[in-house]
Amino acid sequence: MEGYAWTMVRELVLVGGGHSHVQVLKSLAAEPIPGFRVTVVVDTPIAVYSGMVPGFVAGQYEMHDLQIDVQALADRAGARTVVALATSIDSARRHVVLADEAPLPFDVASVNIGSTVAGLDLPGIRQFALPTRPIGDLVHHIDTLITGLREETERDAFRIVVVGGGAGGVEMAFTLQERISNEFDGALTVQLVHSGVRLMQGYPPGLARRIHRHAERRGIQIEAERRVVGADEGAVRFETGDPIAFDALIWVVGAASHAFFRDSDLPTDARGFVRTRSSLQIQSDDALFAAGDCATLDEFPDTPKAGVYAVRQGPVLTRNLRAVAAGTDLESYRPQSDFLTLLNLGDGTALGAKWRRTFEGRWVMWLKDRIDRNFMRRFQDSGT
Repeated sequence: MEGYAWTMVRELVLVGGGHSHVQVLKSLAAEPIPGFRVTVVVDTPIAVYSGMVPGFVAGQYEMHDLQIDVQALADRAGARTVVALATSIDSARRHVVLADEAPLPFDVASVNIGSTVAGLDLPGIRQFALPTRPIGDLVHHIDTLITGLREETERDAFRIVVVGGGAGGVEMAFTLQERISNEFDGALTVQLVHSGVRLMQGYPPGLARRIHRHAERRGIQIEAERRVVGADEGAVRFETGDPIAFDALIWVVGAASHAFFRDSDLPTDARGFVRTRSSLQIQSDDALFAAGDCATLDEFPDTPKAGVYAVRQGPVLTRNLRAVAAGTDLESYRPQSDFLTLLNLGDGTALGAKWRRTFEGRWVMWLKDRIDRNFMRRFQDSGT
């Protein structure tokens, strides 16, 4: 028909509101992708920035300081938000499968759903431990724990056991000790146990030495080579050695894949994380992307499951989604070989490591706070 133009609208579906996808939405608010309708699928419309969670545990931040309103970001990007649990992707039918909702069709899709915590299937762990993921649940549970302690006038002692020898376990032990010691007048015991030979394996040995020195000064007990086999009410059990009694058991033992990819017809590594190319495209499909902790880069399979990589992948993912839409060449993401590590000790100081050097002090905490607040300001600002 003369004078009539017909344009096909294609569907871009973003599954998850992680550190990479919030950057995609920020970019789309400034410059939409022509010819694409965007849908964001999240199980909760509020995302929590993991970098500030230790500060929240220590009482340094309020809840709103670490929250990103994904739905508000999507609104500014002209995207639709579907609040539902995405259970899998059917790549053959080009559908994102949802629990209790009709499947969502897509032409291009991206997944940024993070990870869960390993070891939850050990006897008693789901029942008696507080896992650090989902992060949104963790912050609410910490609030409940602190409130309960504040209201318990007859309790004269409290025992915390933190399981995990990585950055998350270290920060949780120190920040939770700081917070509870400010709220609770009784005797407080904090024990950090892990299965490794030393803390923070893969990081400079000097960082572990600094952690041990601060732990000794603050009375935090650290035990290595303690592999958990299960938990009962009030006690955690190990392969060797006596059980340890607890009033709160915090579970921070490393990343595990969500069932999402096990239930999808997509290639995964031995741990269940979806496999991607350096373009962040899933190996089996040029129209599917994945970023952050949920994915393993085939070219760099040993990349740690750390939020810093999801943050760095955000701009690459954004440009590559635009490239696929436009039919132009994609760029490659190469993870940095060394990144700045900053560990919040909860008392106004922090430890750091970069280029195999380590450092500490109030200035390190100032630097961490500045980096985190600048990141959050980009997504909490009411403008685009």
